[in-house]
Amino acid sequence: MSSVEYQHGNEVLFIKKGSSGESTNNNNNAMTTESNDHKAQELAHHGDSKDEHVDSQHHHPKGPFTLTADELSEMHQNKDLKGLQKMGGMSGLMRDLKTDAKRGIAWKSNYQSYDERTNLYGLNVYPEPPAKGLFKIFFEALSDETHIILMIFAFISMVLGLAFPESEEERPIGWIDSFAIYIAVAIVCVVTTANDYSKEKKFKNLSRESKKVMVKVIRDGENFSVLTDDIRVGDIVEIEQGDGIPADGLCIESNHLKTDESVMTGEPDLIKKNTTELIFLLSGCTVAEGSGKMLVTGVGVGSEWGRTLQSLKEANEEQRETPLEAKLDKLAINIGKVGTAFAIGTVTILILAFWIKKLMYTSTWVEASSTFEETWQEKNVVDVVKYFIIALTIVVVAVPEGLPLAVTIALAYSVRKMMKDQNLVRHLAACETMGGANNICSDKTGTLTLNQMRVTQAYFGDRFFGEQLSSILLTLKSPLLQVIIDGIVANSKANLVKGDDNNKNKEYATQGSKTEAALLLLLVKHLNQTIDSYKDRRNELLSEERGSHLQLPFNSNLKRMSTIVTNSEGETRYRLFTKGASEIVLKLCSYHMASDGSLRKMDSEKEAEMMKCIEDMANQGLRTICLAYRDVNPEVEFSSRADEENYLENIDPVTLEQDLVCIGIVGIKDPLRPEVPAAIEQCKKSGITVRMITGDNILTAKYIARECGILSKDGIAIEGPTFRKMTPEQIDEILPKLQVMARSSPTDKFILVKHLRKKGNVVAVTGDGTNDAPALKEADVGLSMGLSGTQVAKEASDIIILDDNFSSIVKSVLWGRSIYENIRKFLVFQLTVNVVALILTIVSAVSSAFQHNSSYRPPLSPVQMLWINLIMDTFAALALATEPPIPELLDRKPHGRKDSLITMRMWTFIAAESIFQLTVMFTLFYGATSFRGLSFSLARNDAEMRTIIFNAFVFCQVFNQFNARKINFEYDIFRGVFKSFWFIGITIMIFILQIAIINFAYYDPILIGLGKNDGLTASNFTQTIPLNWYQWAITISIGFISIPYGFLVRFVSRMFLKLLSLKKNNRQITSDGYEETYSKASE
Repeated sequence: MSSVEYQHGNEVLFIKKGSSGESTNNNNNAMTTESNDHKAQELAHHGDSKDEHVDSQHHHPKGPFTLTADELSEMHQNKDLKGLQKMGGMSGLMRDLKTDAKRGIAWKSNYQSYDERTNLYGLNVYPEPPAKGLFKIFFEALSDETHIILMIFAFISMVLGLAFPESEEERPIGWIDSFAIYIAVAIVCVVTTANDYSKEKKFKNLSRESKKVMVKVIRDGENFSVLTDDIRVGDIVEIEQGDGIPADGLCIESNHLKTDESVMTGEPDLIKKNTTELIFLLSGCTVAEGSGKMLVTGVGVGSEWGRTLQSLKEANEEQRETPLEAKLDKLAINIGKVGTAFAIGTVTILILAFWIKKLMYTSTWVEASSTFEETWQEKNVVDVVKYFIIALTIVVVAVPEGLPLAVTIALAYSVRKMMKDQNLVRHLAACETMGGANNICSDKTGTLTLNQMRVTQAYFGDRFFGEQLSSILLTLKSPLLQVIIDGIVANSKANLVKGDDNNKNKEYATQGSKTEAALLLLLVKHLNQTIDSYKDRRNELLSEERGSHLQLPFNSNLKRMSTIVTNSEGETRYRLFTKGASEIVLKLCSYHMASDGSLRKMDSEKEAEMMKCIEDMANQGLRTICLAYRDVNPEVEFSSRADEENYLENIDPVTLEQDLVCIGIVGIKDPLRPEVPAAIEQCKKSGITVRMITGDNILTAKYIARECGILSKDGIAIEGPTFRKMTPEQIDEILPKLQVMARSSPTDKFILVKHLRKKGNVVAVTGDGTNDAPALKEADVGLSMGLSGTQVAKEASDIIILDDNFSSIVKSVLWGRSIYENIRKFLVFQLTVNVVALILTIVSAVSSAFQHNSSYRPPLSPVQMLWINLIMDTFAALALATEPPIPELLDRKPHGRKDSLITMRMWTFIAAESIFQLTVMFTLFYGATSFRGLSFSLARNDAEMRTIIFNAFVFCQVFNQFNARKINFEYDIFRGVFKSFWFIGITIMIFILQIAIINFAYYDPILIGLGKNDGLTASNFTQTIPLNWYQWAITISIGFISIPYGFLVRFVSRMFLKLLSLKKNNRQITSDGYEETYSKASE
């Protein structure tokens, strides 16, 4: 029996295959439906009570089982072999746990037993750290220093306003100004809380998604792939190199199994596991070498890893600060310093204004001091406090706390969208870093190719077989045919499964290594084998009845794998089967097998003939694999009987894999992905160098590299062993043109990445093997393969490419550049607001110092500035940071590590828009009384003037958001605007809220009760009064002018670039951020 796993979204379906290899459809549907229904019931039963399982599983009644979770935990924790023996050894333990080494636990055949097992031993889940509550997030937002100081001064102002009002009529409402500030701060904090809570929820879901891992288990005698959460005590789990150990357990089968337990014990050496003494496997550790099977004895908090997590009582996982966030934090600090300086200057000018006025209107300093003391009244204290409130409001507006928020929003938005593009982001920094990548070191198999391998050519028994592979059966004699079959089936873990309705385009589905599956397909299609016959032969060769066997997994450094079986049919005790890189294995061969099955000496002529065959296949882009074997007789090789008995346990692969007999060579075709050449070409346009790093033959690698466009005419292709011997100076010399590295090891990949980064490059590297982990960590962005990657590789990576497709990597570059671009858009928008608000405030403060008998009132009140702060920090961040990417981003060169966030083009926009807005604001502030519709009494003129200024200022920002969508002098600022849901939604929302603030905040119930809504006095909350339709038209029109004005700025800037280009003989302009050529500038 066998099984195939199909993944559909978050649901995993398992389709059972009959013993004949045919699909048993009726049973499939029943089993799938039943198992999924049962899983739904189980989740409904256990989903809301995970913590209950965590706490109660150790003391649950035993039920049908004879061992408790505590007893198993104690045995494992103490590594108690004697205790295991008291249980009856491994067989007794399996009996107590109602499991079997070959059949595993009962599952669909006995759901009741499965549920009882779950109730007693618990789920393989760990208690998640508690999420921050809304109140905690709100308190953190409220704890911002500027908010606290602002509220303190607002409180002082409120006390003074009530104690020392300007008139008795004002006493009942003296608190409203300050209360309005409290309301504004509360609104800002609520919006911040909502954003932070949403961000935390999204990142928690992302973290949960990235931790989903599939493992292979045996249940009811069949193979299944299940999530680690679904593992139960008693499960038989298959583990191999690169896998994480999903639970505590005991080793019941070891094929040179070695584990890395440093994460738990701190011990750096690998631990070799066996089935006698070193049998304890620790959850949270990884399989470093070999493969094996384990019996699960502890899950969830009952495991070593679970207890470690529980004892640490992990705090909520915090996301690391990304490089872009670090840059923006630094920028925000610098801007904050400027804002603080403006605030200090403003409050200083305002406090000194009274003295300055007295000096201007009195004859001597002494007289001025005397007059000052006489006129210093309680109301002056209130004014000074208000000055400090104004200064603090300036600081609040000036400090762009929205910059980190914009990054957070951009990342949260992008990682969710990247999932649809087959990119699972594990570390947020990788999103933005990919945008700056200028080097991608890519694997070949499965990434550039389809990983749909088929044997298309072969060399067996001194004969070459091309298109007519079926003639192998007619040409070769039985002894050689049998060795070919045995060498393929014994030295393989892959399987074929007959195609079904889910694989209509495939005659056979494959499980395991695609290379091994291609060899099995050769047997089934051309050597008269069936799925059942090759499985039967494999079981026979590896059966316990036949004798001991050992599998040595593929070694990426040695480029080969081997299996040793007991040779019951021959004179020697064991037979070793080896397969691997053709030219490497061929060099280990001292003999070759002729077509009649006879062994012949491998002379130089035969070796040259075979090497010529390898080269011919490789020049056609085929992967070449050499099959070999060797008979081993320990009695001859060892003088000691003890050494002979422990032969398999202490075997040295390097020593053993010598004097082999070459069975033959096969050429495997792995077609190039059709979309890869276009993706490579796009990378070149994007300024990204793509390098192929592969373990294949150099001729094969060069063929594929040329086919997909990686290897150019003057490009360098090199082999790993040659690269390894080069000095650092020699490597640096070839680095600019190095495009292909063949027969490379993980160490070669690591060295290459290290040299590239040392040269200042931003490097992304792909990897799927355990040994790729160092290179993945060394790279700026590690990209692991979701389909073929090991768990170790995935844990070491920053992004998991779910479909193993190179085109998905290019999409991650696009998203990275989009994040960077969106942050720059937000910077243009926010810095414009900062510059205008600060200059407007400081200039108006200075001018008021020279106006006789007038106290200073800023053009924008503190509450209005807080509203503007909310617009530019939160709403604009949402609108601009969630802009979808455009393909043209890939036509630009990547930004460098040290490139400034703000380019000269951005400064051009900021300066130009600031000049426009300041011109408008000062015109309104100092000349509004000449406008039609404003010729009323002085009080009303002042109120309307300030309302118009506030309204015009807000709408300038609303329409400037459209300008900020394009920051490289592009004209198409409305392109794709309706695809940006957040942008349109927030723009409409600001319109509605602004109308409400102007037209409805005025109707203050307190003022109405006091008879103060006389049409002349502004609302004490927002300092505004309602405007008529004409005034609304004026203010909205002023804001709208930002758009045609922006077009004018673009036109003038492009003409300026054109003139510069002509002066420089149409050469590319690269200074100060101007990177476009004359032709681009004149578009």
